[in-house]
Amino acid sequence: MALTLKNININNNPAEYIPSTQLLQAAEVAYALKRPLLLSGEPGTGKTEFAKYVAKTLSDKGFKSEAIIFNTKSSSAAQDLFYQYDAVSHFRSATKSTENFIELRALGLAFVNAIGKNNSKLSNTILSKARLNEDPIGSVVLIDEIDKAPRDFPNDLLNEIEGYEFEIKELGEKIFLTTEQKEKVLIILTSNFEKNLPEAFLRRCVYFHIDFPDADALEKIIIKRLDLNPNKYENLRKRIRDFFIIRDNNPVQKKPSTSEALDFIRAIDNDGLLAESLFDESKKLIPKSKIASYLPVLLKKKEDLQLFKI
Repeated sequence: MALTLKNININNNPAEYIPSTQLLQAAEVAYALKRPLLLSGEPGTGKTEFAKYVAKTLSDKGFKSEAIIFNTKSSSAAQDLFYQYDAVSHFRSATKSTENFIELRALGLAFVNAIGKNNSKLSNTILSKARLNEDPIGSVVLIDEIDKAPRDFPNDLLNEIEGYEFEIKELGEKIFLTTEQKEKVLIILTSNFEKNLPEAFLRRCVYFHIDFPDADALEKIIIKRLDLNPNKYENLRKRIRDFFIIRDNNPVQKKPSTSEALDFIRAIDNDGLLAESLFDESKKLIPKSKIASYLPVLLKKKEDLQLFKI
């Protein structure tokens, strides 16, 4: 029976992450269609954390508990997602065979995990270098910030991702997954859309944009992450109001993220200032507010700090 992401139980997930119902539905659609899930959203909205969340949640359903992460670089090539061949070391070696210089990477590891180490046709020389399961096991693969790669990178992945196969060219060895084995791979991509991705690649993805959380959602995130005492909740709501006054200020060049909101609340709570106001009811900065000295936690540009006279 095919695994479905409908089985995800948000409340029992060990990760401190709260995904929206719509995001979970998008992941389920991507899994059902055997398409990559492409996530966009400003930094700090939880794109990377979602992949880790899904992996931990599916750990009792035949998947590895940790996502396999590939951090895309400006020099990344499509082959790097599957394996790495150390040609220089091979050239220097007079005795060792090619297998000694090949190492499986992200999608290569996931595909072989789906097949199972015991069932793989690859040599033990290659398999022994990787942390592979003896029997088939599922993997969540995160290709992080794919828009950082050269434009050819996503185009070069079209056949491999659609066909769930790749070739180790130096060995003439093809690895491909059966329909059943494809059930054991979920691919999640993230993009900040610093540059446009090719349309042919986008057509093969399920796309979801993660909006910045509203005040209610941000409150739930902070409570869960910081484990705040309930008697502080009312003050927390007021400080979240302060946060959004700053974030929604149009001249602000770099809007603070969820991560920075967490740091801000943690810092002022540790110093016993959660009850102190930063802005008055007319949204004007209170000059004598002690919290004002914590604004550099939220604002990371000189021009933004000057807006609030810090």
